Amino acid sequence: MIKRTMQVLAVLLVLTLAMGTTILAVEQGVTDDSITVGSVGVTSGPAAFIGIPYYEGIEAYFKSVNAAEGIRGRKIELIQRDDEFDPAQARDHIEALIYDEEVFAIVGQLGTPGVISSAGLVQEAGIPSVYFGSGAAELTELGENFFPVQPNYVYEGMIMAKYAVEHFEAESIAVLYQNDEVGIDGIEGIEKGLSEMGREELMSDDAAISYAPTRTDFTAQIQQVMVEDPDLLFIFGLSQTASLIIRTMEDFGLDIPMLTTYSNADVSFLDTIEPAETAPNVIENLHIMAWLEVDEEGMEPMEEAMAEFYPDSTINSYTMAGWVAGETFVAGLRAVEGELTWENYLVAMDTLHFTEGMAPEISYQPGVREGVTHMAVLRVVEVNGSYEFEQVTEFQEF
Repeated sequence: MIKRTMQVLAVLLVLTLAMGTTILAVEQGVTDDSITVGSVGVTSGPAAFIGIPYYEGIEAYFKSVNAAEGIRGRKIELIQRDDEFDPAQARDHIEALIYDEEVFAIVGQLGTPGVISSAGLVQEAGIPSVYFGSGAAELTELGENFFPVQPNYVYEGMIMAKYAVEHFEAESIAVLYQNDEVGIDGIEGIEKGLSEMGREELMSDDAAISYAPTRTDFTAQIQQVMVEDPDLLFIFGLSQTASLIIRTMEDFGLDIPMLTTYSNADVSFLDTIEPAETAPNVIENLHIMAWLEVDEEGMEPMEEAMAEFYPDSTINSYTMAGWVAGETFVAGLRAVEGELTWENYLVAMDTLHFTEGMAPEISYQPGVREGVTHMAVLRVVEVNGSYEFEQVTEFQEF
């Protein structure tokens, strides 16, 4: 640790003498023929079903870029570390990537707890950090070297409120939300969206119903929803609890439209619900937010790359998210003017307006780090005996 501290101080001293200020815009991770980046996220244990396809998506994109002569003749190399969804491990891995592996950037760190636990290290170093596998709103305020892409949950809550009014034409809504950063951000956004539209009356105080992320019995919550008798139910929780909520609705025969967060926009989530034969309408009432445009033309480059580099893997929404992480980082590389340094990369990303990828639009402005702001609503439909998603609205902003 003393040696590392002395190395960092030496770099700062050189930069201070040369430039008259302390700037951490070093050129680490870049050689004449390579650009090395790092990432940390879960690829083992119960949540590996998210991380494995996610990182395959990132690698598939980088490998496709490398196969096409790379960036300025350089190949992109990814060092990925498994944190087992443990924030302490995430922090240790990020520190090692920055100071031991000396990567050029952190790309696609996966998981809110790990991102938040290591954010201070990334802030201190000034290293570019592009795309997080998280929608926590606080990630939009971490600093100028952070570039979130996924919509944050506060913004998603706002646009969900907009769709409740304009698409569902709801006159009353209820919200089931988990009382952590996911659900708390979500309910804040829903309330903010209703307020800005002047429609606060759509949700009473009793209609905002919280639950612990570890909860497994939702009988009381569904009974409260039935008392409220809403036109639309928001479910702001992640897959495990959301599927239990929907199963409980089946048990009670509760037949109302539901709208849940984009974090559940994968067919693997539908597989966890197992709709009951006696209540088939429940799952068919499910609607999900989406921020990726899944059309045949837009999917083709990823499908071709996955077929070449990961032919035995199934493409899902996590694969797509990883692909977008790679796309966004490389879009910044292509926009750099002059030498490839942290400083020049941050300048390029600060005004990036990228519309050629799988997301409708990824834009940044000085001081603005919202990432994707265009979202659409999908609904669950039955196709040949299985359930799939069908887009039912255009992509809109709030």
